[in-house]
Amino acid sequence: MQSSVSCRMRFAVAAIAAIAWSIVALRWSISRRGSPWRHRAVMVAIIALAAAILSIVSDWRSIQLRLRMPRSGVTIHIDEIGDWWRLTYERDGMAFVTANELHVPAGTIVTLDCRSRPVGAWSAHDFLSLGGRSSFIAETPGVDRALLIRLFPPSRRHLRIVADPAPDFERWFANELRPAATVAASDLFVSSGCSYCHVIRGVAEDPSTIAPDLTHFGARRTIGAMDMPNRRGFLSGWIVDSHALKHGSEMPDNRLNPPVLHKLVSYLETLR
Repeated sequence: MQSSVSCRMRFAVAAIAAIAWSIVALRWSISRRGSPWRHRAVMVAIIALAAAILSIVSDWRSIQLRLRMPRSGVTIHIDEIGDWWRLTYERDGMAFVTANELHVPAGTIVTLDCRSRPVGAWSAHDFLSLGGRSSFIAETPGVDRALLIRLFPPSRRHLRIVADPAPDFERWFANELRPAATVAASDLFVSSGCSYCHVIRGVAEDPSTIAPDLTHFGARRTIGAMDMPNRRGFLSGWIVDSHALKHGSEMPDNRLNPPVLHKLVSYLETLR
């Protein structure tokens, strides 16, 4: 999956400044042939010049993508809530909330609205800058894992980005708009105490901002804003003692009796 963010064009000014500085440094080093700093200045200038040229080429590519790609009409609001990400999707007056797995339609422009403190993000293919509103383009379908770093306060997080083919994204979007089906096991979610923190639309809908929305949890690939697979064994361990699986987890222990735990996990797996 190749991606581009329009806000990267902010770096064009810095790149031009780096080129100007490199030229000045090279001229200085040529005029100071006897200076012990000459070789160091030349090396630093060459590195800065190469980085600046790469940045400008990348920015130019971003501009070309924005001119070529159609707009999806999708806006995704990204909120950092404790140790997880709340993702609110909007399009044509329709909206829903999900968490931790950023789905986008490949080959179109998506608007990202990061309402938390800005972070720098590196994926396998690109550099992303998340802060305020920006445009995001995934050129081809695929799954990426972005590393998000903030210098102050220091933090290191991950965000899974799933670029779906347009038809698959439309099916995913339509499904996410629907509430969960009410079944006999739905009451178990409430009686086990899960509804104090989590929302399942159609089952437990009291507004909550402290834990992820679980309406279609079973369709997610991972658990707990990590790379932990969304499988029965991991999910059972996460419900019982999330701290053993993730340092600093804010989810309280929930030591259910084994039969109740198995029924609850089976129910969560049906939320697709």
